[in-house]
Amino acid sequence: MRLCICDTSALELLRSSGRLLPELLERPRTGSLADCGLTPLPFFDDVLLHSGVKRRPVHVMLANDAGGRHRGDVVVHRRSGRNPRRSFIVVNDDLLVTGPEFLFCDLAAREDFDVIDLAVLGYELCGTYILDDSWDGLTNTAESMTSVAKIGRMIEGRAGCAGVSRAREALSLVRDGSNSPMETVLCAFLTFPRRLGGYGFGPVSLNHRVLTADGQRYVDIAFPEVGVGLEYKGRAFHAVEQAGRDDRRQNKIVGTGMTIMNVWYEDVAQDHLFQQLISDLVRAMGIRLRIRSASFAARQNLLRARLIRSIGRLGDG
Repeated sequence: MRLCICDTSALELLRSSGRLLPELLERPRTGSLADCGLTPLPFFDDVLLHSGVKRRPVHVMLANDAGGRHRGDVVVHRRSGRNPRRSFIVVNDDLLVTGPEFLFCDLAAREDFDVIDLAVLGYELCGTYILDDSWDGLTNTAESMTSVAKIGRMIEGRAGCAGVSRAREALSLVRDGSNSPMETVLCAFLTFPRRLGGYGFGPVSLNHRVLTADGQRYVDIAFPEVGVGLEYKGRAFHAVEQAGRDDRRQNKIVGTGMTIMNVWYEDVAQDHLFQQLISDLVRAMGIRLRIRSASFAARQNLLRARLIRSIGRLGDG
């Protein structure tokens, strides 16, 4: 018998993998819960000790006909019917965890996760960073946990399940390739639809590849159709050497004809600087921004507050 970790406990396990996440993602997958159960307490604690799951209660998934029930340290989730074949990662002989695609759908069924929460999480799952307990609050990874396309296939494979409509709506807001929480926040501001407080700009490409005379370079957030890109500079002071490297790299990109705008944390967090950023961006993109209503301004302020709060102290992302 083995455990299957799900819901927010699965998210904790995936995040705790840190730089070893790519190795975890290479583990075999299964869609079967046939041999999963609620193991005796000493064995349960021993398995979790090495999993990275510290918060209690732990969320565990069981087949509908399996034994086991809620107890003080466990919340049991039941699954009836067949699961998509790559739903669960086989961590080891004693432990399964819901994969990032199944996890996204799983959390969409929770009342405390709305579309914006899910979209922000989706950027993380489809990006190259994970939020964790390290000194700066995140770890960059060699590859993303998953992609928008893979989550989309999982959603279609779970048609009729709770939360599927919310998962589908949230996924429509997600873009592959974010490399930091602040890139996620900035991209969300610019691309979320106006009904949510965003500007609806697009199409957008994150960590967009640009071919220069000296090889490939990458732009944090690009609007390729209008030849405009944004580079997030972070909140912390940049060393002179690092700043010089960044500027020379940017010069190569500008040499291809793309307009590059630098963005600092304060440009996002402070209202007057954010409005100036939007004004400069619209001018660079050569588009006209319609006059905003008071209701839109209220939605925009609410969205910005929520997104910045979602990253907390991660302004240096």
